[in-house]
Amino acid sequence: MEQKSFYLTTPIFYPNDKLHLGHAYNATIADIIARYKKSKNYKVYFQTGSDDHGEKIEKKALSLGISPQELVDKNVELFKKLWQKLGIEYDFFYRTSSLFHKEKVQKIFQQLLKQSTIYLGKYQGNYCIACEDYVKEKVCPNCHSETKILEEPAYFLKVSQYYQQLLDYYQKNPDFLIPAAARKELFANFLQKDKIQDLCITRSDIKLGIYVPDKPKIIIYVWFEALCNYLNSEKGEKMFANENSEIIHLIGKDIVRFHALYWPVILFALGKRLPDKIIAHGLLMDPKGEKASKSKGNVVDPLELLEKYPQDLLRTYFIAKINFLQDGIFSKKLLKEFYQDFFIHNLGNLCQRIGKGKIIEWWYKNGVVPNFSETENIYLRNYYQTCLTVIKNYQQKMDNYQLTGAFQEIENLLNASNKLIQDLAPWNLFANKEIELLNLTLNYLRNGIRIIAFFLTPIAPNISQIIFEYLNLEYSDCNWENIKDFQLIAGKKIKPLKEPLFVPL
Repeated sequence: MEQKSFYLTTPIFYPNDKLHLGHAYNATIADIIARYKKSKNYKVYFQTGSDDHGEKIEKKALSLGISPQELVDKNVELFKKLWQKLGIEYDFFYRTSSLFHKEKVQKIFQQLLKQSTIYLGKYQGNYCIACEDYVKEKVCPNCHSETKILEEPAYFLKVSQYYQQLLDYYQKNPDFLIPAAARKELFANFLQKDKIQDLCITRSDIKLGIYVPDKPKIIIYVWFEALCNYLNSEKGEKMFANENSEIIHLIGKDIVRFHALYWPVILFALGKRLPDKIIAHGLLMDPKGEKASKSKGNVVDPLELLEKYPQDLLRTYFIAKINFLQDGIFSKKLLKEFYQDFFIHNLGNLCQRIGKGKIIEWWYKNGVVPNFSETENIYLRNYYQTCLTVIKNYQQKMDNYQLTGAFQEIENLLNASNKLIQDLAPWNLFANKEIELLNLTLNYLRNGIRIIAFFLTPIAPNISQIIFEYLNLEYSDCNWENIKDFQLIAGKKIKPLKEPLFVPL
């Protein structure tokens, strides 16, 4: 059976400074999705990158007394360092300062100009440097920075020409942009006949960027050229040319308009297909519900955070405690509490209860996992059914990008496993010489842990590997074909757990 292609992108991030925790959140979620798709035998292409142009980069470099290229090169190395520390396994890191990007953007600009999708006009209004966005207000409604007034001849993208086509597409594809709240906001503020406006896509007062062909003093708007990154990479171009490939853009909700309004217009104008889905996740807030801001002193440096906390803890927190597609709260206190509750008290405790010290000697005949068989015992029958239900629900939720819901299925199985131990009390079964029931209980429980380890693989790959080692298994031993096979681990030698899997931080 031929592998289906899956193309996943993050936004390309501004290297005017180090990345913050929100960027780490976006890339981690993308990596979790990519790893899951690989486990489902998709041929995955995962692209991230840096947006090396724009006025705020130009100004930051000037303030530091270095060239813009020096600034972005330095920060891109920090981007890559962060991705490595987070376990982000991307396939391609796209940079808009590359020569091939410049050539492709100019080619796209020329094509749209030739077919009158781009036209020459005059821009008069406000511009926010921090957001690299044209706004109406003197103070930016997004970041609350003072805006500057621009008045200059400029080229425009004829967005209004595609109003009906956009409307029809959204009506036929209601899940093109999720969640529904993002779609509702897009329609309320922009996608209406009396509100849709053409987009100014050039600047004459900056130098850092790609110039309009044959007009070296006119620079193409950073957002126009940045969006083209999804199409311009070699594999990205092939993915957009293939109607059978699945294409997903994962973005923050603060940049929905660019991806869900202007990007489809560019693709329509080029005669290209649209991505299958744009997923707009929420933002990270501090415990007071405020966005990260240097002036408020609540910015968390993810590189510093990862010096103290393991990557898998942060990765797991991101989908366990931050409801995907909604805004979420982050703090170091909450991170530590989650580690205690989930990893030490729940998962770690479960592994200890059936695998430490003398238990191996007493409970497991010849020190191996007992065989599986069906049983009339109501506790084991219910537990087995719970395992099957969790397997079904986890897949369904991951397939539908309900990541927090998928993690809750892992928690459901963990809770059911600990409850089974309380209900059947293996220590009493051993004392009362109910060996057959004890053997089945141990087989069922270790299979429950196997399923949990497999489901944690895209989320917490290092911790998943630790649990597989505890089970005396390789990750390659487990897949979606044998996930329900409870005889799979029968006869496996038990590795005694000499110390807890998870220790206090």
